Amino acid sequence: MKRLVVCLLGVPILALATAAIAENWKLAPGETKTYYDEDFSRVDQSTGLVVTRIAEGKANGPYRNWPASKGPILIFALDCAADKWMDLGMDFDGTKGLPKGWRKEAKIDDISGAVGKAGKLLCEAKESLPKVELP
Repeated sequence: MKRLVVCLLGVPILALATAAIAENWKLAPGETKTYYDEDFSRVDQSTGLVVTRIAEGKANGPYRNWPASKGPILIFALDCAADKWMDLGMDFDGTKGLPKGWRKEAKIDDISGAVGKAGKLLCEAKESLPKVELP
């Protein structure tokens, strides 16, 4: 009986783990080498900030396949209404989550200056992005 319970509980956990590593790197419109992760992009329910990650290089799958020579993957929060962005750090292997107190980071002017055309696209698509309660 215990094996059945463990097996039944393991299936949803495996499904969640698989969903968490899903990545869909899209070339930002009008860019030649800047990609954004469509599956990672979401709206923080409590603040309305868009959280996303971008990278330069050639998108070829999960982090373990993203060569270090292509540069880090950058994580941003976007305040679309104010046209400001927040730097949430770099990720080299896919293990970095949102830093503690990330909502209190300094906001910097001009989303497109940092995130490029992907930032504009994400702000325009904000209503269709998943709205989640982020840590």
